[in-house]
Amino acid sequence: MTMAESSPGMSFDSSRERLGAVYAKGLLGAAQGPHVTDRVLAELDSLIDDVLNRQEKFDQFLASPRIRLEEKTRILDLAFASRMTPLFLNFLKVVARHGRLDCLRQIRTAAQRQYSELLGRVAVIVKTATPVSGQLRRQIEQRLVAVLGKPVDLQCVVDPELLGGLQVRVGDTVY
Repeated sequence: MTMAESSPGMSFDSSRERLGAVYAKGLLGAAQGPHVTDRVLAELDSLIDDVLNRQEKFDQFLASPRIRLEEKTRILDLAFASRMTPLFLNFLKVVARHGRLDCLRQIRTAAQRQYSELLGRVAVIVKTATPVSGQLRRQIEQRLVAVLGKPVDLQCVVDPELLGGLQVRVGDTVY
């Protein structure tokens, strides 16, 4: 699983973070079973990484409060009915009905964190100025497992604004 903390338009907003947690809990509750949950979370990742991050106008269309719900629902059906599980497509329609398609990135972040917790894992985000090699990633992961005493779900994010070193986020704590 991946998270795009450095996605366009991504900034900290505590109300969106709380909404993301609420919707994530609902999504995980609806996706009972590990295989279903993994698939739905992969679909959410794909929607954000492969569609919204690459098609800014489509992202803006879905997030816009000016576009009527019926139009958004119609487009969701046209674009995704044959490409998504009915459960995930229905979830998107519920989020649309509540006018919260602008919170999909926060929902993903919260869903991944909640799912990791259910599995007894710790979600960790490591931000670096440049991409992390496979060997360095393994070393970072091994060190985090040793320090935290639990398996980790490590996600590496490139943040060009960092001058050097790395930033490690475990839950709400940043090192």
